Amino acid sequence: MARQSKHIRFQVAHKAAQMMAEEGISDYAFAKRKAAKFFGLDDGDALPSNEEINDAIKEHQAIFFDEEHEERLKVLRLEALSLMKKLIAFNPHLTGGVLDGTAGRYPTLYIQLYADSMKEVEFFLLNHNISYETRDRKSRTKDPMQDKKNIPMLKLEGSMGPIELLIYHTDDLKIINTNKINVIQLEQILLV
Repeated sequence: MARQSKHIRFQVAHKAAQMMAEEGISDYAFAKRKAAKFFGLDDGDALPSNEEINDAIKEHQAIFFDEEHEERLKVLRLEALSLMKKLIAFNPHLTGGVLDGTAGRYPTLYIQLYADSMKEVEFFLLNHNISYETRDRKSRTKDPMQDKKNIPMLKLEGSMGPIELLIYHTDDLKIINTNKINVIQLEQILLV
């Protein structure tokens, strides 16, 4: 039974990965549910973790989009670096699929900024004639009993798709423990 469950998780992970890579789905939970439904599974069935889906995305991209994918990642990372250098006063950090290599065909570029207030970032963008939309994004907290936290977000239009600037307070820099890199680390990746 455990072997069958592992096989089903593998199939669901790979179907979710395919949808994320080819259809531009960025929500892991949605991709998992859609893939599970494809196989006739219920929500209560054991679904793969986000890490299992990330591994499957990398496999899918290596098989189907290898050269195209690598070129897209390089262009996205260069665009991120350029924007991060402009926003250096807000300690920018690249995160998400462009960083870990799982960005699909319709990628969103995620950059975390750290400021005392969102208004600081908005004034900066306005002074540099960079147009944006204001939104909030719900983020999980470490405590499952707590409600999701609203993260202010500014959405820009990049050359290959949307760019989301997630605004955190300067005090959160050491607390936020997602996989992220700063300008210097991104430059090092691009040199490789």
